[in-house]
Amino acid sequence: MAAKAAPAPPRTFRTLSAEANGGFTLIEVVAAMAIVALVACLAVTMTRGTGRAQLKAVALEAAALLRRERVGAILTGRERQVSLDGTRRVLSGDSGGAVAIPRDVALDIVGAGDPWSGRHAILRFHPDGASSGAVLRVSREGAQYEIRVNWYTGGVAIAPR
Repeated sequence: MAAKAAPAPPRTFRTLSAEANGGFTLIEVVAAMAIVALVACLAVTMTRGTGRAQLKAVALEAAALLRRERVGAILTGRERQVSLDGTRRVLSGDSGGAVAIPRDVALDIVGAGDPWSGRHAILRFHPDGASSGAVLRVSREGAQYEIRVNWYTGGVAIAPR
């Protein structure tokens, strides 16, 4: 006669828990994403070089140095100048302020003055606020900022290029 099929074994607690733990929990996925994000942040901060924001910061620091020297010339009634030390890659003013130019940043100067005590004089600010005038360009990999110093007014302006 026909054989009867054996009835399926009843579900036990062990089989129910094995089916429930078949995937990842939300906490495990979030923890893995947090670890990946942390490693990515560390990789970005550890890379060398000057980014666009750092390039803009260098331009802003240089402009601030130029403005301080102009104000110093007006307040003291004496001529002030800003010079570039090419070996150390530092812009320095007569008041003692300095801005370091990173190695991967190109600095082009238009309207520079004469060499002076081992450094290259970039521009002079007169007691009336006027200047010798110059344009400083800081650039790196396509990003460029121009720092323009008006010869007549001595005003300092920054323009992205």
